[in-house]
Amino acid sequence: MSQKDGSGKLGMVEFKILWTKIEMYLDIFCKNDKDKSGTMSSMEMREAIGKAGFSLNNPLHQILVARYSDSNLTIDFDNFVGCIMRLECMFKTFKMLDKNKAGTVELNFSENN
Repeated sequence: MSQKDGSGKLGMVEFKILWTKIEMYLDIFCKNDKDKSGTMSSMEMREAIGKAGFSLNNPLHQILVARYSDSNLTIDFDNFVGCIMRLECMFKTFKMLDKNKAGTVELNFSENN
């Protein structure tokens, strides 16, 4: 998700950007892991996602918790980073497709690939 040229490899600039993001996500994760367990509860994750700059409704938050949590409904750092990176990519793609800034996009089958 971070490399831009389609090579499957990160250049130095791309790596630096990714590393900076991971450091930021680690800071957010640690500050929201209130009990210092090394994992976040779904409520801690909701706060962390907000601090990462995303505003999500309850159904979407529940989907993310179901996808990225373990059987105890806790989220570890690896899954948190994966979740945030995907959200970042999805929001970026949505904003690119929402040319009229209407808050909605419509895709046909060929655009969905």
